[in-house]
Amino acid sequence: MKRSLIAMAVSSAAFTSIAQAADDSYVDAYGNIQLVYHNSDVAGGDSESEITDNGSTFGFKGETKLNQGLTGFFKYELEADADEKTSDIDVNLDQAYVGAKGGFGKVQIGTFDSIYNNAIQDGLDQFEFAGISGSATTTEGDTLAYFSPSFGGFEVQLAAQVKGDAESEVSSTQVEEGEAFTAVVKYNLDALTLALGYDTLDNTPNAKETIGLSASYQLDAAMTLKAKYEENTDVDTRMGVGASYEYGIGRLYGSFQQVELDLANSEDYDEYALGATYNLGEDVYVYVEAGQQSADELDFTAVGAYYGF
Repeated sequence: MKRSLIAMAVSSAAFTSIAQAADDSYVDAYGNIQLVYHNSDVAGGDSESEITDNGSTFGFKGETKLNQGLTGFFKYELEADADEKTSDIDVNLDQAYVGAKGGFGKVQIGTFDSIYNNAIQDGLDQFEFAGISGSATTTEGDTLAYFSPSFGGFEVQLAAQVKGDAESEVSSTQVEEGEAFTAVVKYNLDALTLALGYDTLDNTPNAKETIGLSASYQLDAAMTLKAKYEENTDVDTRMGVGASYEYGIGRLYGSFQQVELDLANSEDYDEYALGATYNLGEDVYVYVEAGQQSADELDFTAVGAYYGF
């Protein structure tokens, strides 16, 4: 595995240099190392701490000119832990897709973040290590998506995941054979951004649809306020607010969310987290975060670093 990774890196660097020399296409190699030290409560009243990887990735992305004024693009991104030496490296797929864009907008197919998650949940889930939970969404992978251009401030995004009976995931408890559809409508008016999202969850066993609304308002160049409401039918309702402040050499941010559960023998709970980053360079920063998350009201603190390349 080690030799394969080294060969891949060397080959990719050479390929990147050649591709960038062309006028009609390019390929970039990129990545990041993310490490964090955290102390977290665990069930039973104990706590645990460790230095761990926090999502280190490496990948390749590029574009090329196509016929009819279109541009093709791709992204292939892998995750690999960076916190300790092992006899082998566990490499997993993060994102991989191809697509085309032009005056019509863009289409892409493959594995990528949910359009619902990006539009509705990411505003409050703005942390490096911490997490503000969201209602259920369709799993990633086997997805075709369309992103429209802006029409008077309105944008439409549509996605369909297709799972056939030959899929190995179909036999698991997470995905069934069939299609699941997601739709997002966004509206931008000066400093205000609104988004409405809907996920059918049709091929997720024992799941019903999720619907959500998010709002973001930029008070000035530094301060942004955020809010979210979402509901997974007969399961949960989540309402939260957040804020982010760019102070010149970093960012201050925080989120609070109330979670109401419709499940039997389940209690409602709150989640919150605060954080701050400090930039050491253009693509290098450190951060500290603290808060409380999950129904067990577990506290945590975290100190981490990010180095992008």
